[in-house]
Amino acid sequence: MKVIFTQSVPGVARQGEVRNVKPGYFRNFLMPRELAIHATTRLISEWESKRKQMVIDKEQLREQFKEISKRLSEKPVLLEKKVTSKGTLYGGVKTSDVAKAVKEQLNIDLPEESIVISEPIKAVGTHKLLVHLEHKVEAKMQLKVVEKKA
Repeated sequence: MKVIFTQSVPGVARQGEVRNVKPGYFRNFLMPRELAIHATTRLISEWESKRKQMVIDKEQLREQFKEISKRLSEKPVLLEKKVTSKGTLYGGVKTSDVAKAVKEQLNIDLPEESIVISEPIKAVGTHKLLVHLEHKVEAKMQLKVVEKKA
């Protein structure tokens, strides 16, 4: 029986693919979970046009994330933190601090979990960070930590 997958099913098919499956598998698993629909010629042609549009949309999103990556890597983000008399930071730098600074300076909303701090930032200076954006786009950014003036 031919079906069109409305969502990706690991090990079986990706979203939008047309596959032959056993009727019981479709009736008992795929259809109740709305993972697939019965394929007719009309639905197949509709899904093909939707699939082409999804590919175009995905490519546009990828280009937007590449642009964000470029903006992040162009200039360092400045972060002011309180410093001890020894020159170390109070509490270090957290991903939430970086996300807030990026939002204020570059007007880019970054989820905290996308920012990777490879080693704890406990000193003033320039530090390199990695940002995992969506659609397999990564950005290398510089964070410049300076002493906060009282």
